[in-house]
Amino acid sequence: MMERERLTVCFHAQLKQRHATMRFEEMNDVDRERLVCAIDELRAAFSRRRQVGASEYAYISFLTVSQRRTLFMHAGLTEKEFNQPYWRINEDSCYWRDALFRALRELFNLFEYAPTILTSVKPEQYLH
Repeated sequence: MMERERLTVCFHAQLKQRHATMRFEEMNDVDRERLVCAIDELRAAFSRRRQVGASEYAYISFLTVSQRRTLFMHAGLTEKEFNQPYWRINEDSCYWRDALFRALRELFNLFEYAPTILTSVKPEQYLH
């Protein structure tokens, strides 16, 4: 993953920015678990199968608040844009619409081939 993508996942997991530069095995058990849960939630939320037949607006309206906040953060948007009604993306005058749709496509691509089974347990812990 690129750093920007790692920052997005860490943001969704409510971890600090420094976690984006850490290796998985360097994290403590709680942080690893939060990261795995965030990846799994984002993988399910940004699945292309889930998008079939839905417009971008409809798809964004299906997301939970935390998933939508992560999408806006990934798009580089601020709290100001997040707090605006998201139906504004249908308006041509919406200046943050293109950034949001680009981020949506990026997250679809990122999680398209994500594994369906994730674990935060280190391999050496399986034996104990």
